[in-house]
Order: sequence, then structure tokens, then C-alpha cells
Amino acid sequence: MAAFVIGCSTSPKETSTVRNSKETPTVRFGSYIDAAGNAVSGKSDQATFEFENPSASLVICTFHQPGGPRDMITGGPRDALISIQPNSTNRVVLRVGQTNAETLSVKVMRVVSSRELSVPVP
Repeated sequence: MAAFVIGCSTSPKETSTVRNSKETPTVRFGSYIDAAGNAVSGKSDQATFEFENPSASLVICTFHQPGGPRDMITGGPRDALISIQPNSTNRVVLRVGQTNAETLSVKVMRVVSSRELSVPVP
């Protein structure tokens, strides 16, 4: 996998990418939302994001969710995983916690090869 690290600004409509290219995935902050999914003017613990993949490869994104779900085994924070099909855009709602951060961390990985396995189940 090839990896890009993208810093996503919490300012609406700002996009951050590693380089300016038609092949580079982008992440855009949409808006903070309430529990019913309605946009709110202030900060909230969840927000909408748009993940765009203009390339011909599958892209996997990891998003660190401050105050998000905890891993059942380690008890540590669990990142959200978002897959983006080639030449497509996904709009998602993610928990961002009650953060005062100006940016949120997103890691984008382009799948350059893959292998399908069969796993026996007892």
C-alpha cells in the first residue's frame, strides 16, 4: 500500500492534500451536526466529511476519532476505517469528540496490490 497523510481542517470547505494532483485523494470537512443529523452553528461531537478518490485505485482511510469508540481488547482509541472505491466520493458522519483542535488527522492509503483469501471456519 502507498500511504498519504492528510490534515483535515475543521473550517468548512477547506481541503488538505499532500500534493496537487488529479490522482491524490482529498478530504473535506462538511459541518458539525447534532444527534438528529442537522447542521449546527457551533462545535459538536460529530461532523460530516467528504472523502474523494479521483484515482483508479481503491483507497482506505483511517480517521482518529477523539472521544470515539474504544478497542474492546486494548481499551485504547479505535480509528474509523473508510474505504473509497476508485473514481468515487463518500460522504460520512464521524465522531470527533468535544475537541478544540483546528485540524483532525486522516491517513489515506492507496491499495496497490491485494490478495483474496479463504479462511476456514470450524
